[in-house]
Amino acid sequence: MARSGLIFDPASGLYAPDTAQIREGVAEDWRQAFFDPDLPVLDTEPTTPAGQLIDAQVAEIEAKNAELLFLSSMFQPGSSEGRWQDALGYIYFLRRKLDEPTVVTCQLTGLNGTVVPYGALVQSAEGHTLICNRAVTIGQDGKGAGAAETTFRVSDNGPIDIAPHSVQSIVTVIPGWDTVDNAAAGALGRDLETRAEFEARRAASVAANAHGSTGALYGTIADLPGVLDVQVLENIGQNPVIKYGVTVPGHGITVCVYGGEDAAIAEAIYSKKDNGCDTGGNTTIMHLAADYHNAAYEYRILRPVTINFWVRVTLGAGSAPTEAQIAAIRQAIQQDFYGLNTQSGNARVGLASTVYASRFYCPALGALSSLSASDGVKSIQSVEIALAANAPGAAAYAALVTIRGDQEPVCSTATISVVVAGGAP
Repeated sequence: MARSGLIFDPASGLYAPDTAQIREGVAEDWRQAFFDPDLPVLDTEPTTPAGQLIDAQVAEIEAKNAELLFLSSMFQPGSSEGRWQDALGYIYFLRRKLDEPTVVTCQLTGLNGTVVPYGALVQSAEGHTLICNRAVTIGQDGKGAGAAETTFRVSDNGPIDIAPHSVQSIVTVIPGWDTVDNAAAGALGRDLETRAEFEARRAASVAANAHGSTGALYGTIADLPGVLDVQVLENIGQNPVIKYGVTVPGHGITVCVYGGEDAAIAEAIYSKKDNGCDTGGNTTIMHLAADYHNAAYEYRILRPVTINFWVRVTLGAGSAPTEAQIAAIRQAIQQDFYGLNTQSGNARVGLASTVYASRFYCPALGALSSLSASDGVKSIQSVEIALAANAPGAAAYAALVTIRGDQEPVCSTATISVVVAGGAP
């Protein structure tokens, strides 16, 4: 009888026999069960009553095999999902990040010395309410009298798109606070952490149990609540060096981090880097070591400024994209930018990295293929990207860009354009 169960191959793992093998084995069992030397052999063709019952039994066996193959794949971190992936992550004391709000860096103006407190409210042009993440004193951040910069989070969690220059209404009236604006788009929030995101964080956090390495520090900070992006740059040499546009001190590190609480980040540095390691950056943070008589340890970290990430998709000449197609392309590219596209599996575009425009071909094509009315687009001619505070000129777009360690790239559907070759946007 042909085997109907799973077969284990040490070289390739588990696999199931094909349908024909399973059916022949089941049919042979039936023929033997009903064997009578004085009667004809049982007819097991699919058109017979016995054959139909055999086919139903084969379907149940294949369903069982599929479930067992699925179960076996869930023990592999690269393919596990859902609660199975949560269980593997918990081996490393990781829990899936819950939904998080969009975070927007805003510029404030007003009377020098005015304090805008934590929890102050502003509103976007689309009607979204945003809450101040960090208290700030206007005129005390080095930008000159009457100016300051801080971050606001959208009151509702999830991937809510906040376009550049759309946050301009003050809800919490504070004497001395005159205006609010966001030069760059918001860092998109998210729903529950995706399978790809969680696996990338698990792989990066394997070193979190170590001490002294940049991997250990990166894994620890990346797992902190509220941290949206982090990169740890190290210099083992004696003299300061420039990496991704920022200075890394000799025998030291520069932690570039967007989001997260200063105190939690300081504790992570204290617990993961050796004493005597220099730190670089533009912000001073402190940790009080309770295990060492509350000794104060000061570190510097680099808090990046946000910069708009622009994408230009050029369609083939003669294309006539519909509004639905344009919107689908923009949304798919934005989702891929933030690592939320489950089909591409790309990680989030972040600090201190080189980004290739070619990564956005897959989501753009996928968006078009998901629409039934796709005949309006003949082809995608090119995808180009750029980094700029304001809308870049045509010459600024390129096949790749290098993101500095002091720049947090943010992408909105408003910074993604879809044009037709030889035509207008």
